[in-house]
Amino acid sequence: MTDQAVAPAAVVESPASPASQSEHMIPKSRLDEVLESNRKLQEKLATTEKERQDQLEAQLKEQGKWKEIAEQRANEMAALKPKAEAADAIELTLKDVLASQIAELPETMRGLVPDELSTQQKLQWLSKNKSLLVKQKPVDIGAGKQGGGQPAGVELTAEEQDFAKNFGVKPEEYAKFKFK
Repeated sequence: MTDQAVAPAAVVESPASPASQSEHMIPKSRLDEVLESNRKLQEKLATTEKERQDQLEAQLKEQGKWKEIAEQRANEMAALKPKAEAADAIELTLKDVLASQIAELPETMRGLVPDELSTQQKLQWLSKNKSLLVKQKPVDIGAGKQGGGQPAGVELTAEEQDFAKNFGVKPEEYAKFKFK
């Protein structure tokens, strides 16, 4: 970073809402610069922490305190073991999900899923490309159907019942054919 102050970006008036006008825009180059600086600091912190840990181990080795080093390693392993078991369970679940996703694909399209990807990458690939691999079912809009048939619970009027009786048709049959 330099000692010179960065001049604020010029605000361009636009017909946008007042809330968006009051927001300050950060140039992408400046954002990239800050992100890169942050990444370098994170790396430096990690290396410094590793060096400190190595120095501590070296001091303990020099002092002959192998037992303390072994206890530290055992504590670290004990803390990581549940996380490793959880990661294994998650990996199995992801593999099951992947298998079911691949089973939904048509037989001819299953070979298109890249084998060199990890389980997570395959799932991401499938989520992006599944619509291209599976033929979509058309939406049924009822084209070509004749009427909706008899609505549930249709009651005939007295005239309709007399009409059905005069022609020797049961009222249920008359109601059934009334809407055709």
